[in-house]
Amino acid sequence: MNQILYTIENGEEKNKTKNIIIFFAIAIMIFGIMIVAMGGYKIAAARAAREEAKVPNIELAFEEEYNNAIIRVNHIREIDNIKYSWNGGEEVVLDENSSEGIEEYIEVPSGTNILNVTVTDIEGKTSTIAQSFTYKGSYMEVSVVDNKSLRIVVTDMAGLQSVSYKWNNNEEIVEYPSRNDQTVIEITSDIPVGENTISVRAVNNENEIEEKQTTVKGIARPTIDIKYNADKTIISAKLNDSQGIRSYSYKLSNAPISAISENGSIIPEFKDKLTLVTSQTIQGGGQNSIEEQLQFLEGFNYLEITVINIEGVEETFAGWCAK
Repeated sequence: MNQILYTIENGEEKNKTKNIIIFFAIAIMIFGIMIVAMGGYKIAAARAAREEAKVPNIELAFEEEYNNAIIRVNHIREIDNIKYSWNGGEEVVLDENSSEGIEEYIEVPSGTNILNVTVTDIEGKTSTIAQSFTYKGSYMEVSVVDNKSLRIVVTDMAGLQSVSYKWNNNEEIVEYPSRNDQTVIEITSDIPVGENTISVRAVNNENEIEEKQTTVKGIARPTIDIKYNADKTIISAKLNDSQGIRSYSYKLSNAPISAISENGSIIPEFKDKLTLVTSQTIQGGGQNSIEEQLQFLEGFNYLEITVINIEGVEETFAGWCAK
């Protein structure tokens, strides 16, 4: 009887021990899972924080053959815009909608200049970079001045030997740099009337040759020729334009000489003393030459004429005659 009782009690103790072991095992497993989960969360949070803190990656390069600065951008997020300026001047904004493989080609101006670039992603994170670029070879700038002259500016940091140019098939004209500054040659040339082709050729001190050809339309300005008869009673205004006159206008005003002069000189505010005699605007109808005659009055006569040709180029005249 005692033996049976001991066996039963011993079995109950073993069951209690087994339950305790299972309990602690489960607790350890749960604790371990919690530790792993917390560690994973911390790693994920740290990774997200690192990604959040990342800013766009910018690289600048120089395409020497075409004198282009290249802006390359890569990022984990989409890029909103790229802003750039030369030497801190006017800023240019380029809109983007990508995050990888962005390339923008920017023409490098003449001389040595600093390119400033700012890149902003869709979350407002920005990166900036600046780099100096030097134009390789001869930089040519060709511009029209006052519809009748062509301005050619050639710049080369290596120094220029010469710049030559010619209109159409005419004789070539050669210009040389000054001794004080061999990096730039500036030329001004009258534009022949009509459609023209100008060819420019620059040679620098490294014997590199740069050539440029462009078409320019030459527009002549109208001319105004004023004459009057011996007794100053009639004034003749001859208007000429080889392309044709679109319209012209004239205005004749008069005042007593005593009202506009002081101590033998015309007063600065003489226009305030004038009285309008006649004023007209007349269509030219494309004529190449028109002549108008006007009668002068006693006293101080002030004549103003404006001529506009069919190309919209304007010429003016203003003068006086005392009778």
